[in-house]
Amino acid sequence: MSNDSGLSVWVGDLDRCLNIDAISAANEREAEQAALELEFDEIGELRLLAGKSTSARQLNYKDITPSDWRHAVHQAEMAIGSEPETIIGHSPQGRDGAEEHFIRDMLRLGHSYAVARYAQWERLDYPSAITATLPHGIRALINQFLAAEAIPRSAGTEERIRSVLTYDPASAMTAYRRAGVLQASLHDIADETASHPGGEALDRERTRAILALARLHFSARELRLSSVKELGELAEAYTADRETLGAKPQLLTSNRRSIKNWRLRHIRSLLDFYPYSIRNGLARAARSDQFDRVAVVNELALAHCGILRMRRAGRNRIRSR
Repeated sequence: MSNDSGLSVWVGDLDRCLNIDAISAANEREAEQAALELEFDEIGELRLLAGKSTSARQLNYKDITPSDWRHAVHQAEMAIGSEPETIIGHSPQGRDGAEEHFIRDMLRLGHSYAVARYAQWERLDYPSAITATLPHGIRALINQFLAAEAIPRSAGTEERIRSVLTYDPASAMTAYRRAGVLQASLHDIADETASHPGGEALDRERTRAILALARLHFSARELRLSSVKELGELAEAYTADRETLGAKPQLLTSNRRSIKNWRLRHIRSLLDFYPYSIRNGLARAARSDQFDRVAVVNELALAHCGILRMRRAGRNRIRSR
C-alpha cells in the first residue's frame, strides 16, 4: 500500500498501518543523533584561558557543528605553530612564539569587521576606510582633501604631512591624539596658504571625514601588537585620554543641539569595534598569568567559529530579503 505520505503496510497484530518511510526517517534521525553524541564525547570539554571552558555540545547549540570546530582547530593550530604543550608564560622572550601568533591572528581575524563598523559609526564610505588602513592610503586621501580645498602641494606641505604620519611605536600617543596633531597641521597649512581663507574656513564635513579616516589609520597601526602586555598598555593609554581629554567641558553643536562630552565618542581604540568573540578571547588572555598551547589553540578556534557564525548570519539576512 502506498499514499502521498510514503509506503505503508498493514500490521495485523497492531490492527493498523505503519508508514515504512516514516519509520526509516526516524531511525536515520536516531542514528544521526547517536553519531553526534559520540562526536560530542570525543571532543569533550574545551579548555580556554583564565580557567574558563566550553564544550562541543554548547557550541552545537550555537550552530557550530563538530565538523566546524575541527576545521577551526586546524586553522588555529596552523597559526599558532608547533609550540610545546607545556605552560607558556607572558614573556618578551618567545618572539615568534605562541603568544605573539595568538595575539596577531586574533587581531587579524577581526580587522575587516572592525573597519566596516568604524566606517558605519563615523559615516564614512567603506572604500575610503579600507584605503586609510593601507600603508600609503591615508597620504593619498589627505592629498585629495588638500586638492578639494584648493591648497597647492609644496615641499613644505609634503614634509609636514610626512612628519605627522610617521609612526613612532615608542610614543604613547593614542590615535585620537595623533589625529589631533594632524588637525592642527591642516589648519596651519591652510593659514599659511595665501590663496586660502585659513583653517577656520576649511569645509566642515570634509575635515570631519579626513580626521575620522586619520584616526582609523592610526588606530589600525597601533593594533600591530604581539603580546598581552602591549594590549594592556594600549588600554591604559585610552583610559588616561578618556579621563583627561574626554572630561573637558567643551560641547559640539549639532543641529542647534549641544552634545555633552562629545569627545568620548572618538576616544576609542579600534578594538572596541571588533567582534565580541575576539574581544572576549583577548580579555580572557589578559586575565591569565600563564597559558598553555591547548587553551590558546581553543581560544583562537573559538574566535574563528565566531567569525563563521557572523558570516552565516549575514548570508541568511541577505537571503531573507
